[in-house]
Amino acid sequence: MNFLSLVSPDVWRDLVERGHRRTYRSQAVLLAQGESPDGVIALVDGLVKVVQGNEAGDRLTLMLRGPGEVLGEMGVLLDRPRSATVTAVRPCTGVVMAAHAFRGYVARHRLEPVVYRLSVDRLNSQERLRADLAHLPPPARLARVVVHLADEVGHRDGRGGVVVELGIPREDLATMAGMSRSSAIAALARLQSDGIVTLGRRRLVVRDLALLRVASQDVGVGDGDRPPRGAHVM
Repeated sequence: MNFLSLVSPDVWRDLVERGHRRTYRSQAVLLAQGESPDGVIALVDGLVKVVQGNEAGDRLTLMLRGPGEVLGEMGVLLDRPRSATVTAVRPCTGVVMAAHAFRGYVARHRLEPVVYRLSVDRLNSQERLRADLAHLPPPARLARVVVHLADEVGHRDGRGGVVVELGIPREDLATMAGMSRSSAIAALARLQSDGIVTLGRRRLVVRDLALLRVASQDVGVGDGDRPPRGAHVM
């Protein structure tokens, strides 16, 4: 579910046509945590990661977002500082709309329920993921995160598989799962040896989504890794 999936093509087109189109190189920061919410970005193409830092200086990759998302909308509507940093993990195209213009756009199309529903659904999805991770052993934790990413940003490859363009180092994937890098690499290798996924440098292909879901529900005793405490964003 993303913003585009909840509005009509005409409503999305109105946003794209009224905003200012921008391109972002890989690793460019689109929105920065703590900044004033001066506008939103409708993501037309590309992939971004959402990262949140805490007072201890830890940085947690919370999610990936793809085309059809509107970034920074809750900060604009609630007039609160950005709650996370959004960074391009590959070249992106976005449409920037100033805060006042976006508020007018939302009011004109009566989108308040849509925006808040999307925010609540995102929060619930993150909370469910964190709750699941708290009770799973590391291999299942990693599988659960991959299921989450396949649902969020995956696309069919035409051969029955689901391609997940990660665009992030495996350290970030390990952090999302609350695992050490070595544990995450071992879990990925196991999924690949079982024929469930095929690994690339910054992508993976889920060959059997049903088996991956089964692997993500394998409850057992972990190796001491603990999932991080997450927080909702935007």
